[in-house]
Amino acid sequence: ATLFWSLYFTLQRFKYFIISGFKCFDSGQGTISLELLEQIPEIDTIVVPISGGGLISGVTLAAKAINPSIRILAAEPRGADDAAQSKAAGQIVRLPETKTIADGLCAFLGDLTWPVVRDLVDDIITVGDEAIIEAMKMCYEILKVAVEPSGAIGLAAVLSDQFQQSAAWKDSNNIGIILSGGNIDLGVLWKSFRK
Repeated sequence: ATLFWSLYFTLQRFKYFIISGFKCFDSGQGTISLELLEQIPEIDTIVVPISGGGLISGVTLAAKAINPSIRILAAEPRGADDAAQSKAAGQIVRLPETKTIADGLCAFLGDLTWPVVRDLVDDIITVGDEAIIEAMKMCYEILKVAVEPSGAIGLAAVLSDQFQQSAAWKDSNNIGIILSGGNIDLGVLWKSFRK
């Protein structure tokens, strides 16, 4: 707490502001959609990791402003699936605990992001840790990119049987997958690949 307040007062003194990624999602994370759709306008589906909802809310608002018919799919770990449960229940669900290799996706939806997820995200697919590790391997072996579990979950969702066999997603021909986050210790990466 002391470090927080020291930082807070220092930033205030020099006229800097802390902007929350969950409260100002439209201006920051929305630029991902702008760049993606500018480079590949034929994308009809965007797959986004979901946690607190900031990233997916920004991506969704910007993408649907550009192309209202674009579909947004959230990817969530099975061991931290509060967003999927919330969407199914029609209200925010808080989990008593979370357990997943994708520790960056263990935050809960907030009051500002929930309406976007509820009303504009088309679906949420949950995947297990093994599928996430396989997606990380593919990213490393094929793309030559080290992606943390939270970032690889979108690829895991698209490769899942749930996605591949779903009639709702069979018309997705041009899929953009957001691979976000390379914050992984290489020792942990190699260890997870050996399992």
